[in-house]
Amino acid sequence: MKKIILSLAATFALSSLVPTGSLAGELEALAGKWVAERSEAQGRTFKQELEFKKNKFTFKATGEGGQSALYAEGEVKTEALGPFKAARFFNIQGGRSVADLQSVDDERTVIYLLGNNELTVALNFDKERNQPPMVTRYTKTAAADEAQTLVIDKIVMHKTPQAAEYYLCLDATVGETTKRFHVENKVYEKDGLTVATDLAIPNVRKDQTCKFVLKLDDVAGDECTEEMDNRSAGSFTTTESGSQEFKPEDQWRYTIYWHLK
Repeated sequence: MKKIILSLAATFALSSLVPTGSLAGELEALAGKWVAERSEAQGRTFKQELEFKKNKFTFKATGEGGQSALYAEGEVKTEALGPFKAARFFNIQGGRSVADLQSVDDERTVIYLLGNNELTVALNFDKERNQPPMVTRYTKTAAADEAQTLVIDKIVMHKTPQAAEYYLCLDATVGETTKRFHVENKVYEKDGLTVATDLAIPNVRKDQTCKFVLKLDDVAGDECTEEMDNRSAGSFTTTESGSQEFKPEDQWRYTIYWHLK
């Protein structure tokens, strides 16, 4: 690590640090969540999370017990500085937590290296700062480990057991969280109908199981109770996006569509 810092310091001394061009595709390569652990001289250990989404970033530092120590967010741009890849962080807001954000009158430029699922960042080389220059090595978290929001986009009712108008109620559960789609007094009818649900369930990971119960009734108010006419219970495995068809009765066939965001 000391050799890396010395090498970077020597190169900066010989370089004007003038950007030589943008780096196409680098933000896509950086996209995702990166984690690292850093220890202070006092012996305290912090977990750091750096996440990139398009041209936006968030940074979190948490201490023992998960207590928030620092949170920052803003915009990021990748550039070429001589032989190095650089990331410029600007329009920054920071605070101890996301609820304590204030504008930061500063920009930061760091040098980084990507490879083998690791992100090595050299910071505090851009100008004199209160903290000394240092190098931090982050590891990318697997997509399956990242909590996302499951969105059940729609239900396509290919065939319904209801002969005429009916009402609909959908309960979906992942883990301990249950969300309901129900529009009071909303009337549905006919086969081949698409019901836009846009039902969002937070903190869902890829490959988790979503269980659901879909109920129909031709009397308003009964569709979310045990007095319903038709009940279908099923499940599907969450993926980045997908759909699954269900046929609970001879006269009932529908497809559920979803995605993670």
